[in-house]
This record gives sequence, C-alpha cells and structure tokens, in this order.
Amino acid sequence: MPQLARIEAPASIELWRVDLLVEPTLGELALLSADEQARAARFVFPHDRRRFRAAHVALRRLLAARTGRGAQALAFNAGPFGKPSLGGGAPTCTFNLSHSADVALIALAPSVELGVDVEVLRSVDDALELAARNFSSAESAQLRSTAATERDRAFLRCWTRKEACLKAIGSGLSIAPETFEAGLDPRPRLVRIATPSSVVSVEVHSLDDADGVIGAIAWIGQPS
Repeated sequence: MPQLARIEAPASIELWRVDLLVEPTLGELALLSADEQARAARFVFPHDRRRFRAAHVALRRLLAARTGRGAQALAFNAGPFGKPSLGGGAPTCTFNLSHSADVALIALAPSVELGVDVEVLRSVDDALELAARNFSSAESAQLRSTAATERDRAFLRCWTRKEACLKAIGSGLSIAPETFEAGLDPRPRLVRIATPSSVVSVEVHSLDDADGVIGAIAWIGQPS
C-alpha cells in the first residue's frame, strides 16, 4: 500500500501526504474502477501509471475509512469542470487530490469545499514569463524582486496557492489565475475570487516541507 503520513490541518480537515514510489498490489488495484484503470492505462510511461494508481488507491482507502463504505464500492461524480465528488449515496465527505512526481496530497473534510495542490521543488527557467501571464501585477512584481536563489520556491508557492483556490471553487481554469491574489507569502490568507455568479472567499494555507515539497490547501466555509 502507498505510504501515508498525516499532516497537521485545521479543525475537521484531514490532510495526508502520500508516497507514490510503491507499486500497488494486485489486491489494491482491484479497488479501482474500470474508468480509473482505463485512465491509468492511457499514460505512456510506467512511472506515470504507477503514480496515478497509487494515488487513487490511497484516496479510496482514506475515503473508505472516513465514510465507512467499502473502498471498491465508492462511486464518483464529476462537476462541470471535472472536480470529483462522492456519489452513490455515500455519507457526506468532500475531498481533493493532487500529485507531483512521487508525492501526492489528499485532503478530506465532512462538508467544506476543498482544494489542494502540490509541486516538487524544481528549477522553473521561465518563472518570470509564466508569472507575467498568470500572476497579478503585484505578485509578478514581487517575484521579480525575489532573490534568484529563492525564486523557484516563491513561484511554486504562489502557483500552488492559486491552483488550490481554483480547485476549491471547482472552476478549473475558467477563472483566470491573474484576476486574484493568493500571494507568494506562505502565511494563511483569505482570498476573494470573482466568479460568474458571485464573489467567493477562499482561505488558503501553504505547506512548505523541508524536503522540497511545496503544497497548498484551500477551502470555502468554516471547518467545524
């Protein structure tokens, strides 16, 4: 089974880091739906198939523990922009999953809408160009003023914060990331995002690990 480690998170939110280096066993692979198996099979490289399968096995295990349902019996629905949710009459539990290289983050909660994003620290040669297109003018200016030795981490921190916020809303990229500020600072922040129907307040927290894993978690509403 993929190795899981629980990370501190607010109130009723569960946050888990998952090591995707281990290939799931045949018994664990049997937990996945036909759709998940087909999606995994579409990956060209074996390591990408392993990562997808391991992440989704871990997600099913965690959701089963939360809901009391069998991991194999869990069914999923997809929102208008592809955000998954539990279906099939399962007890209420919201969740979100993100993975980068051999690391995944999974968040679960009883009711609040969640978003997570994770990136393994790496060199981003075009960080300034990407920021000019996807960050607010203030965020882009702050990145330009960041020391070159810290620029990759600062870029990825802001990127994961924005992605987590958009995933919490469930909008995909239908909302342009440059239209709101999530910040390069790792401190918690309340982010206001204009959607086609209203302005939504999203709380976002950064998760910077010492081993070069950068993540963010965001939610709408108040965790109980």
